[in-house]
Amino acid sequence: MNNAILTPLRRGFWHLRNGGLGALREHVRRQDPAGTGPGPLRSTLLSLAAPVRRRRPRFEPAQLAAAVPANLTVHAGVIMDEFSLAGFEWEWRCTPLAPGTTAGDMEALGLDLVLIESAWAANGGAWRYKLLGSSGPAPQIRELIDAVRSLGIPVVFWNKEDPPHYEDFLPLARLCDYVFTSDQNMLPRYRSDLGHDQVGCLPFAAQPKIHNPVRPRHGWQERDVAFAGMYFAHKYPERREQMDIILPAAADACSGQDYSFEIFSRQLGRQDEYQFPAPLDKYVAGSLDYAQMLTAYKAYKVFLNVNSVVDSSTMCSRRVFEMTAAGATVVSTPSPAMLHFFPEGELPLVDSRQEAANVIRTLLNNPDYAQRLVHLAQRRIWAGHTYRHRAEQILRAVRPQLAATEDRPLVSVLASSIRPDQLDHVIEGVASQRGVDVQLVYGAHGFAVDLDQFHRKCREAGIADASALEFPAEMTLGECLNALAEKASGEFAAKWDDDDLYGPWYLFDQLQALDYSGAAVVGKMAHYMHFQAPAVTVLRNSHLEHRYSHFVAGPTLFARLETFREHPFPAVNRGEDTTFLRTVLESGRKIYAADRFNYCQVRSADHTQHTWQVSAGELLASSSIKFFGNPVEQVFL
Repeated sequence: MNNAILTPLRRGFWHLRNGGLGALREHVRRQDPAGTGPGPLRSTLLSLAAPVRRRRPRFEPAQLAAAVPANLTVHAGVIMDEFSLAGFEWEWRCTPLAPGTTAGDMEALGLDLVLIESAWAANGGAWRYKLLGSSGPAPQIRELIDAVRSLGIPVVFWNKEDPPHYEDFLPLARLCDYVFTSDQNMLPRYRSDLGHDQVGCLPFAAQPKIHNPVRPRHGWQERDVAFAGMYFAHKYPERREQMDIILPAAADACSGQDYSFEIFSRQLGRQDEYQFPAPLDKYVAGSLDYAQMLTAYKAYKVFLNVNSVVDSSTMCSRRVFEMTAAGATVVSTPSPAMLHFFPEGELPLVDSRQEAANVIRTLLNNPDYAQRLVHLAQRRIWAGHTYRHRAEQILRAVRPQLAATEDRPLVSVLASSIRPDQLDHVIEGVASQRGVDVQLVYGAHGFAVDLDQFHRKCREAGIADASALEFPAEMTLGECLNALAEKASGEFAAKWDDDDLYGPWYLFDQLQALDYSGAAVVGKMAHYMHFQAPAVTVLRNSHLEHRYSHFVAGPTLFARLETFREHPFPAVNRGEDTTFLRTVLESGRKIYAADRFNYCQVRSADHTQHTWQVSAGELLASSSIKFFGNPVEQVFL
């Protein structure tokens, strides 16, 4: 076999071995984006992965770390299913309560509240059918609630099965102090039936510690389209009509395209009315428990969603939040809830078979487009639809003295500059930041700064907290950065280059990545780079995002301020970032390379103006050109 064939094959094997099927397919796409290259070679490369898609998918249970509650001061007794417990146990200390738990037991636990949710077999089956029934809640739950209330501990009930099971759980709701519902439309009915106003709406959410875009070492989106759920032949006709649209559409989109489509049935092999009918039954690939489902979330590019409740602005499947947070694009039939939670079109909505097939094909054939949608939808979740938001909402209702303050985190921007002409650019970028409070700590390295003018410009731009330090030219960059870190007072800090482009959501996104990754430092490996001459923007290291790394780009370093102080930069002008990152790793902590968006490195026509003195030609030769002209509209999301 000649080198014209062997070399691409070796490269293809390398991408398959190091990044899995997704990396191989992305490599093939980059080499021949139009799909018009040499047919045999393209077919050979893709055939390496064909057995992966043809075999029956098997997903190992996700190995979850032991939960470390964000708020250790709150201790909740809980009666709930495993899905909700997995979310709330990262927010509070949660103790599952068993039947027979006495007032003395709970007093010894020092509980702050008890949270009961609508569940058929809560706490590992301990409460199976005891929360509802033809005669109402079982004596065991009545006795437990009486014991809790005798201690003055508030009892909260969350009916996540509204509206279909409102009547089933209403007797239990009557026993509790405060009632939350997943369907906002039910609030007037609860107020009427309960005779009080201690009610609220509590939708589903994602838990970023579990549902996040951190990529596994193997299997990341190596499969294509999936649906997970139940088929109801005997009820929920609106839901069945939606499934009859979107599931055949997925089959249409994948047929003849070498794309995979699988259905995971929660009732596989049980009653006939829950089985998927022909021809959909041939796509049923098994049934997954929750731990396996968490693995599957990251194995598919597209997940499908239908809505059992079609007239609620707040009731939708919890998986919509979980799958999106994990990095899949969710394609759903329309509902008021979908439009309420994702109002800017971040989640594709379809209402016909042809439209659904077209949307699914578009997402599979255009991964860059899919990633943009997912990133926007994830930000929507991080900003308002996590279990932390839900936990705080409960506390504000029943134990307000334990609720966290709603102050936004303060991020100190550490900007050391040798270019006085870039000051306005720095101020503009910092002032544009959204979702966080910012403090600008500016270093004038080798030049004087007019402090009155500096503070006036900051105030006019909306930066209330700003300071400037002057450093002599002989001082090293590392020493300047350390001095800025000592001056800063934010909880978090970000290293900021004076001539690069930072989008308005840059700091917010970095903060979220720091939280869900558990890393000590986050930054970017995949990132855009704009060349002023020629006026092109490239994407570098596209395969190195959302994964743990040994390195991230220096202008994108983000960490707690204490991390910068614990690992000071060396007294050098080049390589200070590399040494900083190495000491962080040597301390046993992690570095995370986040997404590609909202940062663009800018390269001057004169490469000698940069610390990293490599020519535009060299950089262009090792990158993928994405667009021409102004990069802002493309890079900033």
